[in-house]
Amino acid sequence: MFKLSEESLLVIAPHPDDEVLGCAGLMSRIKKSGGKVYVLYLTVGTTADYSKAGKSTAADRIKEIERAAAFFELDGYDISFKGNEFHLQLDKLPLHNIINSLEAGTAVSINKIRPTIIATSQLTDYNQDHRACQLAVMAAVRPSPRKMKPYTPVVLGYEFAANGWGISNPSQPNFYVGLDDRDIGKKIEAMELYESQAREYPHTRSTEVIRSLAILRGSQSGTEFAESYVIYRISL
Repeated sequence: MFKLSEESLLVIAPHPDDEVLGCAGLMSRIKKSGGKVYVLYLTVGTTADYSKAGKSTAADRIKEIERAAAFFELDGYDISFKGNEFHLQLDKLPLHNIINSLEAGTAVSINKIRPTIIATSQLTDYNQDHRACQLAVMAAVRPSPRKMKPYTPVVLGYEFAANGWGISNPSQPNFYVGLDDRDIGKKIEAMELYESQAREYPHTRSTEVIRSLAILRGSQSGTEFAESYVIYRISL
Protein backbone atom coordinates (compact mmCIF):
# COMPACT_ATOMS: atom_id res chain seq x y z
CA MET A 1 0.00 0.00 0.00
CA PHE A 2 2.82 2.38 0.91
CA LYS A 3 6.17 2.51 -0.84
CA LEU A 4 8.17 4.38 1.79
CA SER A 5 10.98 5.20 -0.62
CA GLU A 6 8.53 7.35 -2.57
CA GLU A 7 6.77 8.99 0.37
CA SER A 8 7.22 12.60 1.44
CA LEU A 9 6.25 13.07 5.08
CA LEU A 10 5.46 16.46 6.60
CA VAL A 11 5.20 16.41 10.39
CA ILE A 12 3.40 19.38 11.90
CA ALA A 13 4.81 19.83 15.42
CA PRO A 14 3.21 22.44 17.66
CA HIS A 15 6.46 22.49 19.69
CA PRO A 16 9.98 21.09 19.35
CA ASP A 17 10.03 17.43 20.52
CA ASP A 18 6.43 16.74 19.49
CA GLU A 19 7.69 15.31 16.20
CA VAL A 20 9.87 12.86 18.12
CA LEU A 21 7.26 11.76 20.63
CA GLY A 22 4.63 11.31 17.95
CA CYS A 23 6.42 10.31 14.76
CA ALA A 24 10.10 9.49 15.21
CA GLY A 25 9.56 5.85 14.28
CA LEU A 26 7.72 6.73 11.08
CA MET A 27 10.36 9.36 10.31
CA SER A 28 13.09 6.76 10.81
CA ARG A 29 11.41 4.21 8.55
CA ILE A 30 10.83 6.66 5.72
CA LYS A 31 14.36 8.06 5.85
CA LYS A 32 16.08 4.66 5.89
CA SER A 33 13.92 3.63 2.91
CA GLY A 34 15.03 6.65 0.91
CA GLY A 35 11.92 8.81 1.28
CA LYS A 36 11.77 12.44 2.39
CA VAL A 37 10.90 13.89 5.80
CA TYR A 38 10.13 17.50 6.67
CA VAL A 39 9.09 19.09 9.96
CA LEU A 40 7.21 22.33 10.51
CA TYR A 41 7.44 23.59 14.09
CA LEU A 42 4.60 25.98 14.79
CA THR A 43 6.08 27.85 17.73
CA VAL A 44 9.19 28.17 19.89
CA GLY A 45 9.56 30.25 23.03
CA THR A 46 10.87 30.45 26.56
CA THR A 47 8.83 28.39 29.01
CA ALA A 48 8.77 28.08 32.79
CA ASP A 49 8.52 24.38 33.59
CA TYR A 50 9.11 21.68 36.19
CA SER A 51 12.62 20.78 35.03
CA LYS A 52 15.65 21.12 37.29
CA ALA A 53 16.53 24.38 35.56
CA GLY A 54 13.01 25.72 36.05
CA LYS A 55 12.69 26.91 32.46
CA SER A 56 13.72 26.22 28.88
CA THR A 57 14.71 29.17 26.72
CA ALA A 58 13.85 29.75 23.08
CA ALA A 59 17.58 29.69 22.26
CA ASP A 60 17.91 26.29 23.94
CA ARG A 61 14.94 24.92 22.02
CA ILE A 62 16.25 26.14 18.66
CA LYS A 63 19.62 24.47 19.30
CA GLU A 64 17.76 21.25 20.10
CA ILE A 65 15.81 21.55 16.84
CA GLU A 66 19.08 21.90 14.94
CA ARG A 67 20.51 18.79 16.60
CA ALA A 68 17.36 16.77 15.92
CA ALA A 69 17.24 17.93 12.29
CA ALA A 70 20.83 16.81 11.76
CA PHE A 71 20.19 13.52 13.58
CA PHE A 72 17.28 12.62 11.30
CA GLU A 73 18.92 14.17 8.23
CA LEU A 74 15.71 16.07 7.59
CA ASP A 75 15.08 17.24 4.06
CA GLY A 76 13.87 20.54 5.46
CA TYR A 77 12.34 22.25 8.47
CA ASP A 78 11.06 25.64 9.50
CA ILE A 79 9.44 27.49 12.40
CA SER A 80 6.17 29.36 11.83
CA PHE A 81 5.84 31.63 14.86
CA LYS A 82 8.91 32.46 16.92
CA GLY A 83 8.59 34.31 20.20
CA ASN A 84 6.97 34.25 23.60
CA GLU A 85 3.91 36.08 22.29
CA PHE A 86 3.05 32.93 20.31
CA HIS A 87 4.46 30.06 22.38
CA LEU A 88 1.70 28.27 24.31
CA GLN A 89 -0.73 30.84 22.90
CA LEU A 90 -1.53 29.51 19.44
CA ASP A 91 -5.16 29.29 20.47
CA LYS A 92 -5.20 33.11 20.67
CA LEU A 93 -4.01 33.53 17.09
CA PRO A 94 -6.59 33.92 14.34
CA LEU A 95 -6.88 30.41 12.95
CA HIS A 96 -6.42 31.65 9.38
CA ASN A 97 -2.91 32.86 10.32
CA ILE A 98 -1.90 29.31 11.20
CA ILE A 99 -3.66 27.91 8.13
CA ASN A 100 -1.84 30.36 5.85
CA SER A 101 1.48 29.39 7.43
CA LEU A 102 0.78 25.71 6.79
CA GLU A 103 -0.34 26.23 3.22
CA ALA A 104 2.20 28.71 1.91
CA GLY A 105 3.97 30.70 4.62
CA THR A 106 7.15 28.71 5.30
CA ALA A 107 10.02 26.93 3.57
CA VAL A 108 8.28 23.58 4.15
CA SER A 109 4.71 24.64 3.41
CA ILE A 110 2.24 22.22 1.88
CA ASN A 111 2.23 24.15 -1.39
CA LYS A 112 6.03 23.99 -1.66
CA ILE A 113 6.85 20.40 -0.73
CA ARG A 114 3.56 18.73 -1.73
CA PRO A 115 3.72 15.98 0.91
CA THR A 116 2.14 12.57 0.39
CA ILE A 117 1.67 12.13 4.17
CA ILE A 118 0.93 14.75 6.82
CA ALA A 119 1.06 13.85 10.51
CA THR A 120 -0.36 16.22 13.09
CA SER A 121 -1.49 16.39 16.71
CA GLN A 122 -4.98 15.37 17.78
CA LEU A 123 -7.96 17.49 18.83
CA THR A 124 -8.42 15.41 22.01
CA ASP A 125 -5.04 16.58 23.35
CA TYR A 126 -5.19 18.67 26.54
CA ASN A 127 -2.64 21.18 25.25
CA GLN A 128 -4.20 24.27 23.68
CA ASP A 129 -1.44 24.66 21.07
CA HIS A 130 -1.89 21.04 19.99
CA ARG A 131 -5.62 21.54 19.51
CA ALA A 132 -5.10 24.76 17.53
CA CYS A 133 -2.58 22.91 15.36
CA GLN A 134 -5.00 20.12 14.54
CA LEU A 135 -7.82 22.51 13.66
CA ALA A 136 -5.53 24.46 11.33
CA VAL A 137 -4.18 21.34 9.64
CA MET A 138 -7.65 19.99 8.93
CA ALA A 139 -8.58 23.27 7.25
CA ALA A 140 -5.29 23.42 5.32
CA VAL A 141 -5.76 19.91 3.87
CA ARG A 142 -9.43 20.43 2.97
CA PRO A 143 -10.43 18.66 -0.24
CA SER A 144 -10.37 20.72 -3.41
CA PRO A 145 -9.74 20.07 -7.11
CA ARG A 146 -6.17 18.83 -7.40
CA LYS A 147 -5.41 21.19 -10.26
CA MET A 148 -6.11 24.10 -7.86
CA LYS A 149 -4.00 23.13 -4.83
CA PRO A 150 -1.83 20.23 -3.67
CA TYR A 151 -3.78 17.27 -2.31
CA THR A 152 -2.24 15.20 0.49
CA PRO A 153 -3.63 11.66 0.22
CA VAL A 154 -2.73 10.54 3.76
CA VAL A 155 -3.45 12.62 6.87
CA LEU A 156 -2.72 11.10 10.29
CA GLY A 157 -3.01 12.14 13.92
CA TYR A 158 -0.11 11.03 16.11
CA GLU A 159 -0.29 10.22 19.79
CA PHE A 160 1.64 10.91 22.98
CA ALA A 161 1.62 8.86 26.16
CA ALA A 162 0.11 11.96 27.80
CA ASN A 163 -2.92 11.84 25.50
CA GLY A 164 -4.81 9.83 28.11
CA TRP A 165 -5.44 13.06 30.03
CA GLY A 166 -7.86 15.58 28.59
CA ILE A 167 -11.42 16.86 28.45
CA SER A 168 -12.34 14.52 25.60
CA ASN A 169 -11.76 10.79 25.49
CA PRO A 170 -8.59 9.95 23.57
CA SER A 171 -9.12 8.73 20.02
CA GLN A 172 -8.78 5.02 19.38
CA PRO A 173 -5.80 4.22 17.13
CA ASN A 174 -6.64 2.65 13.78
CA PHE A 175 -3.29 2.89 11.98
CA TYR A 176 -0.05 1.29 13.15
CA VAL A 177 3.55 1.67 12.03
CA GLY A 178 5.68 -1.34 12.97
CA LEU A 179 9.13 -0.50 14.32
CA ASP A 180 12.31 -2.51 14.76
CA ASP A 181 15.06 -2.11 17.37
CA ARG A 182 16.81 0.52 15.27
CA ASP A 183 13.65 2.60 14.91
CA ILE A 184 12.73 2.61 18.60
CA GLY A 185 16.37 3.21 19.50
CA LYS A 186 16.42 6.21 17.17
CA LYS A 187 13.23 7.54 18.74
CA ILE A 188 14.68 7.32 22.25
CA GLU A 189 18.03 8.79 21.18
CA ALA A 190 16.26 11.66 19.43
CA MET A 191 14.25 12.43 22.54
CA GLU A 192 17.47 12.61 24.52
CA LEU A 193 18.62 15.37 22.17
CA TYR A 194 15.80 17.47 23.58
CA GLU A 195 17.55 17.79 26.92
CA SER A 196 15.24 20.55 28.11
CA GLN A 197 12.19 18.34 27.57
CA ALA A 198 13.32 14.79 28.42
CA ARG A 199 12.33 13.62 31.90
CA GLU A 200 12.97 10.70 34.24
CA TYR A 201 10.52 7.86 34.79
CA PRO A 202 7.57 7.84 35.46
CA HIS A 203 7.13 11.01 33.37
CA THR A 204 5.44 10.47 30.00
CA ARG A 205 8.51 11.86 28.22
CA SER A 206 10.87 9.35 29.85
CA THR A 207 12.71 6.62 27.98
CA GLU A 208 10.82 3.92 29.88
CA VAL A 209 7.38 5.28 29.00
CA ILE A 210 8.28 5.90 25.35
CA ARG A 211 9.47 2.30 25.05
CA SER A 212 6.48 0.95 26.99
CA LEU A 213 3.97 2.69 24.72
CA ALA A 214 5.80 1.32 21.67
CA ILE A 215 5.65 -2.19 23.16
CA LEU A 216 1.91 -1.83 23.85
CA ARG A 217 1.16 -0.61 20.33
CA GLY A 218 3.37 -3.34 18.92
CA SER A 219 1.40 -5.99 20.82
CA GLN A 220 -1.80 -4.58 19.31
CA SER A 221 -0.43 -4.88 15.78
CA GLY A 222 1.62 -8.06 15.86
CA THR A 223 5.06 -6.46 16.02
CA GLU A 224 7.66 -5.96 18.72
CA PHE A 225 7.27 -2.17 18.68
CA ALA A 226 4.93 0.23 16.93
CA GLU A 227 3.61 3.77 16.79
CA SER A 228 -0.13 4.26 16.49
CA TYR A 229 -2.09 6.95 14.71
CA VAL A 230 -5.63 8.03 13.95
CA ILE A 231 -6.53 8.13 10.27
CA TYR A 232 -8.11 11.39 9.16
CA ARG A 233 -7.80 10.57 5.48
CA ILE A 234 -6.41 7.87 3.21
CA SER A 235 -6.95 8.19 -0.52
CA LEU A 236 -5.77 5.56 -2.97
